[in-house]
Amino acid sequence: MKEFFGQLLDFIDPERKGPLCWHYGWKGLLFIAAVTAGLYWWFIGPHHCPLAGIFWFFTIGIHEAGHPIFRFLTGGNFFWTIWGGTLMEVGVPLLAFFWFLHRGQEIQADGCLLLLAIAFYSVGHYTGCSLDPVISLLNAGPETLPDWDYMHKWLGTEGYEWHMRRAFYLLSALTTAVGVYLFAVHTWDWTNPDKRRFSEMNSDGLDRFFYR
Repeated sequence: MKEFFGQLLDFIDPERKGPLCWHYGWKGLLFIAAVTAGLYWWFIGPHHCPLAGIFWFFTIGIHEAGHPIFRFLTGGNFFWTIWGGTLMEVGVPLLAFFWFLHRGQEIQADGCLLLLAIAFYSVGHYTGCSLDPVISLLNAGPETLPDWDYMHKWLGTEGYEWHMRRAFYLLSALTTAVGVYLFAVHTWDWTNPDKRRFSEMNSDGLDRFFYR
């Protein structure tokens, strides 16, 4: 089993620069924990992310495209037509992340992590749509129900909308924190291959925040 996962990792992340392989150090872990906690409490607070309306446009087009694509691929199957929006919204940035990571383009992969975080935030918002008095639906008529009205029934999660929303918000916050950290360290690593000239506190001149 260990050999299988090693081969899988060789294929997905041959240069070992992805989130599962990076040696974060205590400063990196503290940064990720602090950013995750801060974003999570902001997301669930009385005011949602002020940029949510802008970020929404990064994923809503992919989401809406997923419905007709899955309807076509499954011959009009209603179940997969409904699921297609969410699967596309999350799946496209996730597949792009793995694609860039496989090619050793870690900075581009980090950007895809941030897009994935936006998708998680959007999914979380609509997962708990029944908790909101008013919710905007794109290309919807007066009788149109939100996707998650159906999906909660299929998943057996009716009554757990509050928990589902917060789980996706937490996932979004964590993915954002990891994406921002990795983008910073990969950019620093790329522009400073000798990893020096950044800290006078260490005798070897290495910056321990970024150096793994």
